[in-house]
Amino acid sequence: MGRGGTWMARIIGLLAAGLLMGAFFIAASVQSQSRNKLTPQLPPMAGDLLRGRTVILDPGHGGWDPGAHGRDATEAQINLEVALKLRTWLEMAGARVLMTWDSPGGIPPNRKYRVQQRVEWINRQGGDLLIDIHCNSGQSTYRNPQTFYWDGAASYHLAEDVQEELRYFTHSKRDVKRIDQYVLRHATMPAINVEIGYLTNRQEERQLMTPSYQEDLTWFIFVGTERWLLKGRWPPNLLESPPPTDLLMR
Repeated sequence: MGRGGTWMARIIGLLAAGLLMGAFFIAASVQSQSRNKLTPQLPPMAGDLLRGRTVILDPGHGGWDPGAHGRDATEAQINLEVALKLRTWLEMAGARVLMTWDSPGGIPPNRKYRVQQRVEWINRQGGDLLIDIHCNSGQSTYRNPQTFYWDGAASYHLAEDVQEELRYFTHSKRDVKRIDQYVLRHATMPAINVEIGYLTNRQEERQLMTPSYQEDLTWFIFVGTERWLLKGRWPPNLLESPPPTDLLMR
């Protein structure tokens, strides 16, 4: 069993955490309703928050543009593999997932994708959020994922919640950063770019090529996304004393 457990065990764990969160909300609601019958409708339990949502995944690069190079892998290859695993988690939670490309031949090898056209397509889909997937490059000692955003409170908090989970997973101290990236700047929905690791770090490149590591990595991106949606649904009377953030299974 991988670091995060089997796929089904993780989903069961998330739903169980949802029951705990739901119990917290119900208790708070009963107490509040005794004082005010106009209490807002309770938010859905964790694990149900993605149901009916449209999530857009953009595996960076592709086709003629492979992105960064490691010793054995290209960025576009890893981006796609990771995005497909993240799509599985999201769909298991009930989300509608759209991808800018979803197969190795999705962008012809003799064609360079145009970022402007990609963003125009993204904005036409009416998505609730956008997750851009990239690999990083730099000095051979650099490692660990990092999450970026461009502007807006929603994008910032989405980036923070995803990065918090990735820090827990990798024991990294990397913080969220603001970046002027074309896709993030022009997206009309909350949008983040998750740089999932450094292909120029030989050990991390090997990890990023490993399906079990990809599965674990995407689990934590998924949980961070759920955490962000949960925070956005807290009733006003709970915002000053929110439930413990560790109720979501990592």
